[in-house]
Amino acid sequence: MARNTFIVYTVSLTALLIGFIFVAIWGSSKPGFKWKVAKPNGPFWQIAMFLFMYSGIVSDVAFIRTAVVLANLFITAWVIFGVASWPNIWFSVLAEIHYDQLIWCFLCVFVNALPMFRQFKFDDSKKKFEVGKKYVEMAESVWREWWRRSGIPRTDFKTIVEAGEWMELSAGKVLEMKETPSSDSDSEGDNLEDGTNGDLDDIFYYVVRGKIHCQPAPGSGRKEFTLSSGYFCDAFALMTLLGQTTVCMAMQMGPNRATVLPGDGDEKTVVIKWSQKTIVNKIIRTHGFAPLCLKTVVSSATLDSLYKEAVQEDHLEIFDLVEKKRKELAQAPLDKKAAMPQRSFWQQFKMSHISL
Repeated sequence: MARNTFIVYTVSLTALLIGFIFVAIWGSSKPGFKWKVAKPNGPFWQIAMFLFMYSGIVSDVAFIRTAVVLANLFITAWVIFGVASWPNIWFSVLAEIHYDQLIWCFLCVFVNALPMFRQFKFDDSKKKFEVGKKYVEMAESVWREWWRRSGIPRTDFKTIVEAGEWMELSAGKVLEMKETPSSDSDSEGDNLEDGTNGDLDDIFYYVVRGKIHCQPAPGSGRKEFTLSSGYFCDAFALMTLLGQTTVCMAMQMGPNRATVLPGDGDEKTVVIKWSQKTIVNKIIRTHGFAPLCLKTVVSSATLDSLYKEAVQEDHLEIFDLVEKKRKELAQAPLDKKAAMPQRSFWQQFKMSHISL
């Protein structure tokens, strides 16, 4: 792919250069024409060319767009003010209104300035999680824990958490781990890409509060285990869907049987539920960090869960104490601007030159 792109890029630039040379030869062959060296263009033109060049030096999109916007304004001013030569900025003989120049300037500034202003105005800390008033505080707590696992911005966490269904479950409830794919797919290709191909779709859960006991499918060779808050049910299948295949998934003979365990007092277990199709369409097929951060969170949580199974029984009490403290620290108060760059404008400007 990279080689083909390089070839296309090189051939296109060469063809364009040959075309310019052809026009130059054709034009210079006209009767009475003679090449002569012109005076340098005026300051506005020089500034515009410098800004166009500078947009290729910086790597931050905001500064690139800023340079392009300013360059278009200066080149438009130079054209309308009479294409003055150095050191003048005005030439009355050719100064006139160019509607085409103004139109193109407006369009160039609009398509660059609009997203630029949106980027400058963007504030991740103002994102609110619309999961129902009852679960907002829980969602905030989950975000704090996920941020400390993956650095996930609130914007991307919002995408994930609002795509799921928040559920309160009573003790003894057996979770549904498979579902029949809906028939509203756009095409057969969507099913193939989702990995369903007509089979039953997986269902995934995140334990927000409470505990769930899991019994692996017969023949898988795995032990029974219990998931507490902060862990995913059917994490191996979810990791595979997110692009991280494991031997564990290859040995999985079928879905786990997940049963809700009694909580403290009358407290019900709270989970977030996602279907396979929801994960694909509303999380994986989105722009941003949601898929990568979710994969990091799932992998990290699963690693902790697997480590617990490796701890000897006489050390489980220590593990539980450490895990309890980890959750306490992970869910501790956190500035909502935690995922936003804390660098000053000047620091960000200096860092944008790393492309050199």
